[in-house]
Amino acid sequence: MTTSYQSIDVPYEFRHTCWFCGEPYFESYSFMPSPNYEHQELPVMVPCCQECYSFCHSIKASGLDLLRDKVKEKLHKKYEKHLQIGVNWTKEELEQSEFEGKALEGFRESGWKMFEIAKARVNYTGWPLTIDGLPVTGMSTSFHVEYNGITYTSLVQAVEQLAKAYNIPQPYLEEVVELVGRNRLTYAIRFAKSTYGYSAEDREASIGSLKAMLAEEEALSISQQVNEKGIDVGIGEIKELILYRTMVSAHAIQWILKQGISTLNQLAEQEEAFFEHFSKDSEIAAFTYFNGVQIYLEKRETEPDWAENEDPNRALFGRLAGSKI
Repeated sequence: MTTSYQSIDVPYEFRHTCWFCGEPYFESYSFMPSPNYEHQELPVMVPCCQECYSFCHSIKASGLDLLRDKVKEKLHKKYEKHLQIGVNWTKEELEQSEFEGKALEGFRESGWKMFEIAKARVNYTGWPLTIDGLPVTGMSTSFHVEYNGITYTSLVQAVEQLAKAYNIPQPYLEEVVELVGRNRLTYAIRFAKSTYGYSAEDREASIGSLKAMLAEEEALSISQQVNEKGIDVGIGEIKELILYRTMVSAHAIQWILKQGISTLNQLAEQEEAFFEHFSKDSEIAAFTYFNGVQIYLEKRETEPDWAENEDPNRALFGRLAGSKI
């Protein structure tokens, strides 16, 4: 006997459970993709609670993962105020609050439970889908975002919901997130909460300061990456030399090797760090060292034959080049 549908496999421990949110089972929704890109022939029966079952009927999706995400978004929207309880309160604060009046006392007693139920439903991941023992392919959560213990189906949804929760102008939060990236959502929220101000001018100034801060971080990151690719060389291994009547100090050579510097451009990027390091003893010595190492690196760049065959420290720069591969 043939059937006109496919049923997903339900593990024993989930036999009375909604696949979308974990609530008790009500009915199975008959899912057919729309648009049907994969030319699915039979609908798939998905176990639902009563609420998720009603949501499914108003949704069109081309895959079960998209159906799941759209159901989650509807849950987020319906229980937005419940989820915001966890933004505005901790469990202890709510229990210790001194609310008066029947309604407010009821909120104190049940508010945190309402938050926990809503959070559990939007975070529920279901069980891995199989049909007749074969995994359902194409199920993705790659766009999901987690913030403060709550999962959102996408960065767009997270920004929309969090802007409301923290009373941040949504366009401003969007701009901050775009600058810092999706992996720094916590930082973006913290920055936006404390800087959005009361006018467009305030927000523009805050965005300008954020851009400057990020540029500094990027420069520092590049510097650290260069440092990680350097080599440690004992001072006795380094040969001092005189070029164009200028002494090239072994200590300066040791420092540039440790920082991974082999070109004038790299030295220019690290100029401030160079002087900070050598000026501790003497500013004159620092200028002398810097001048000497500039001449040295320039000669290595402009006279590659000399650098390869005559530079007494050519083996050390060879080791440095090898460490960067």
